[in-house]
Amino acid sequence: MINWKLSLGTGLLAACCFSSGAFAAGHVKDVEAISQVYGDGEKLASVQLRYDSTLLGSSVSAADYAVPGRTVTRAFVSAEPYGKPAETGKYVQVELEPLPLSDQMADPHPEDKHKAPVGVGGPQLGSHGNPQPLVPVAASISQKGMVKTTEGRIYGGEPEMKSTHTRQLLIEKFTQHTFTDKDGKTLPYNLYVPENLEKGKTYPLVLFMHDAGTVSPEVKATLSQGRGAVAWAEPEWQKEHPCFVLAPQYDTVIVDDNYQYGPELDRTIHLVESLTSQYPIDTERIYNTGQSMGCMTSIAMDVKYPHFFGASYLVAGKWDPKVTAPLADQNIWVVAAAGDPGAKPAMDTIMAQLDAAGDKVSRGTIAQDAPEAQVDQLAAKMIQPGVHAYYLLYQGGSHRSTWQHAYDVTPAKEWIFGQKKGV
Repeated sequence: MINWKLSLGTGLLAACCFSSGAFAAGHVKDVEAISQVYGDGEKLASVQLRYDSTLLGSSVSAADYAVPGRTVTRAFVSAEPYGKPAETGKYVQVELEPLPLSDQMADPHPEDKHKAPVGVGGPQLGSHGNPQPLVPVAASISQKGMVKTTEGRIYGGEPEMKSTHTRQLLIEKFTQHTFTDKDGKTLPYNLYVPENLEKGKTYPLVLFMHDAGTVSPEVKATLSQGRGAVAWAEPEWQKEHPCFVLAPQYDTVIVDDNYQYGPELDRTIHLVESLTSQYPIDTERIYNTGQSMGCMTSIAMDVKYPHFFGASYLVAGKWDPKVTAPLADQNIWVVAAAGDPGAKPAMDTIMAQLDAAGDKVSRGTIAQDAPEAQVDQLAAKMIQPGVHAYYLLYQGGSHRSTWQHAYDVTPAKEWIFGQKKGV
């Protein structure tokens, strides 16, 4: 392909300049931004271009396109929207290198004060936080190189183009609903239903609860803030572990540093119970997880409703160690960071109490910036027969950086899915 384009510059290029339509701009008829949810939120992941004619796949490369402030890692022709590489097609998929995770320590956030062991400085129960409107993901892209159609025409020189719409290919798979409890109070929520449900079969359900910084009236806020909800709905996970994913959206702070909780805790349990009567959900394999406020709520649920859940994945949270004895015979996997002055001391104490009660806790420690593969190796080694309490600690890190990584620890997630209520 490089030789073909160089040859144009030495003679064929000049000849083509006089042919009708050669090198004229305006051949891109549609520009679509495609987002993805990373550990620190929803961002632009790729751009799809639709041309007015069918292109040769061999004429397209990453070097042909530029996106301001981003690195293009791959560009290829596809015959269908969001398709795979093809020899010919009207669509070009331009993939981008992910941005570095944002420095959470330097980014002001309502939960940065959520540090004291008890009742000092954290978000107040029932408060509405500081909700921000969801910012649409958009793209700018230009075509710098030349591409060729199946008819032999040369397209080049497309100036910077703006996306006219955005696709959230994973978020779009969730539907939005409102649950009305027995007291007449409501709770908005997002629900992912696994594809191709088999008649007579039941499926696990994962309940994800967001942090206080995501308190918002925007029902989809919990889906875009990080990977706590969407990680369980990704095609790769669903292929091996089809499941329902439930992500309520809270518009108030539902627990506080005094270890008090609001009526939303019971309301969420009632929501789960309601869904089990509507969908083929395996009630032995309902799992809860959450980060920070959501983690605290998960622990509070495990204390108040022991054995309601098959297992709990507890990320960057804390609770009163004086009341957490019911965790002793439940399946839990805790993830915290050494740099989290709230979660680490509390979880250290809770896990030590489990040890003292005769429950063996399997522990593992790894650097916050360790490659994902190394974290997976450690997590896999931690898993032992008969052990139902695990504690993965990141060295360094911060309160919020914990959940940038926790929902990509595949062995931990697979262990969660291997557990059942009361077992």
